[in-house]
Amino acid sequence: MDFPATIGAGLLGGLAMTAILYMGMAMMPGQMKMNLLYLLGTMMFRQKAVVYMAGAMAHAGMSIVFALIHVGIYEAIGLDSSLAAWGLLFGLAHYMVAGMALGMMPMMHAGVRSGVVRAPGAFAMGYPRGTAMGFLMLHLLFGLLVGVLYDTFGGV
Repeated sequence: MDFPATIGAGLLGGLAMTAILYMGMAMMPGQMKMNLLYLLGTMMFRQKAVVYMAGAMAHAGMSIVFALIHVGIYEAIGLDSSLAAWGLLFGLAHYMVAGMALGMMPMMHAGVRSGVVRAPGAFAMGYPRGTAMGFLMLHLLFGLLVGVLYDTFGGV
């Protein structure tokens, strides 16, 4: 496994997800309701000044971990071609894991339990349909990007 290529692919994939999410929130505020960095950041802090930075760091860390899992699977089963297509498949699996984790937010997030932060629900179904669909599409994009970027960075 090429760790620099994997970490780079994960960070860029996570950055693309985040950028597109916030563009969607700006363009369709009635449909895109998941403020991801705020949701993640408020799990750790209450001060607005650090919430978004903490959320960004948490998402970057998760992006690296999921990229390591993606590439670990590529390496374990000997994939060295069609990583874009395989990335979509792994993005779907990533969506399933992350979607189930969202459903557990009330158990993990004091702000969600207290009602201060809106519960996303499993697979972001607690938000408008546009958010739930965007949640799926962003995870497919992440998988695609990890596959393509890992290949591009010379990981294969």
